[in-house]
Amino acid sequence: MLQIAPYAQYVEWLRQRVHELPLPGTIRVKAAAACQAIAQEHHHSIILLIEHQLKASAFALIRPAFESYVRGEWLARCATDAEVESFAKNVDPPSIGALLIMLEAHPAFSQGVLSRIKRAHWNALCSYTHTGGLHVQRWVTSEAIESNYLPGEVLGAIQLAEMIATMSVIALANLADNEQLALEVLQEIKRRAKNDPSIATEADDV
Repeated sequence: MLQIAPYAQYVEWLRQRVHELPLPGTIRVKAAAACQAIAQEHHHSIILLIEHQLKASAFALIRPAFESYVRGEWLARCATDAEVESFAKNVDPPSIGALLIMLEAHPAFSQGVLSRIKRAHWNALCSYTHTGGLHVQRWVTSEAIESNYLPGEVLGAIQLAEMIATMSVIALANLADNEQLALEVLQEIKRRAKNDPSIATEADDV
């Protein structure tokens, strides 16, 4: 049976890293940081929901967490001042695909990490968020309509949410110009990966 405690502890570890983190007061930084804070809260919610066996809602939050992270990085690194102002006034940003193209033209993302994540997971994440056939399959058994997620699927969802949350904390460290914090987070995810080789480490490249 999956032990949720270590994953909940990592949520708290990440939270403590950014609690009361000083940030510049510009609208760009505020908007970008808010996106990363939302990604953090999605991660926390995913762990709580899985702990309480509410897996459908947990799975549905992974795509919004990824989008929150990507939008935050776009606001921080790519958006024009006019686009930041428009976003703050509730004008929709470009599509996720367009955001990734812009981000991966930036040296920090030139290795294509975010596109790899999207290619590997996007179709499934959309299905989980929008109640597509893939998600419905996890609720249909030969005998009943009930939650029927495989343990490996649940673990994979937790690990993907962790990776997004880790990248969001690194993004906040970058907004704060706090290189020490970014290195601390990278060292922690490497430590976790060493103890559990199944943990994804794409965040190393961000």
